[in-house]
Amino acid sequence: MIAAALLVTASLFALGATMIALFARRAPRAADESDPWALYRSELLIVAAVLVPAALHPAVLVAVLAAAAARWSWEVFLLYRSRLGMPALVLCLAAGTAAALAGYLLGTTPLLIATAGVLAAAAWPAAAALRGRAAAASPFAIALGFPLLCSAHVAALAGRENAFAWIFLLFAAVEAQDAFAWLAGRLFGRTPILRRLSPRKTLEGALAGLAAGGATALLVARAMLGLEWPLAGALAALLAAAGFAGDLFASALKRAAGAKDFARVHPLHGGLLDIYDSFLFAAVPLNAALWAAGVGR
Repeated sequence: MIAAALLVTASLFALGATMIALFARRAPRAADESDPWALYRSELLIVAAVLVPAALHPAVLVAVLAAAAARWSWEVFLLYRSRLGMPALVLCLAAGTAAALAGYLLGTTPLLIATAGVLAAAAWPAAAALRGRAAAASPFAIALGFPLLCSAHVAALAGRENAFAWIFLLFAAVEAQDAFAWLAGRLFGRTPILRRLSPRKTLEGALAGLAAGGATALLVARAMLGLEWPLAGALAALLAAAGFAGDLFASALKRAAGAKDFARVHPLHGGLLDIYDSFLFAAVPLNAALWAAGVGR
């Protein structure tokens, strides 16, 4: 199974390198855009940070998730609050650990019930913010719940049978969607979409990303998990769309705080939440879809 994952990963990297080699010199480049090869090299670390712990053992992945969830929470605090001290750091560490452990130990069904409750609780302040009330508090509360809740869903996938294959399905699909959307947009993008929310996104990039994410998910679902065509196709479409939606959701949170990126961990990618926003977001609909289909309960 790990060999198959390496083959899929190597093939995606080879495709990306080929696109850059063939078309990068012909593409127009804005003054503030990064070299595609620099982003390509950084992608190796982004992929390894998820797949290596997942390949070692589910418990290793959960430990990494707990630490990452603490960092994601810290980035949200920094985005919405300027002065933070030790109590906020302790809270982030405790919340990240609790989220990862809860998802891994409780499993999908209780987690989905909790998710529904959190979403229902968030609906009221979100609606109030749309009417001009509690506008500062509502985005912060929703933003803080986002990485914690989604981390628990990733951890729940790690508790399933064939955990590595499910994690790889999720990550490969959304990372292919995100990477190829950026790459195709950078090389071929001419038609901007969503100018206010995400000015650099293009129609060409979005379509390429959806195609790459869907094809990758379909391949992994069939070859590594042995899912039937209808379920494999449905999950492929779901993950490709969820990856795109997750990026937009994170952009909306940043725009609400008047920021471009979360607190930086990498000069090219911004914060850790900028890097893994789609991965986190897509874990929730994937878990819900598997639960609804009765897969691996």
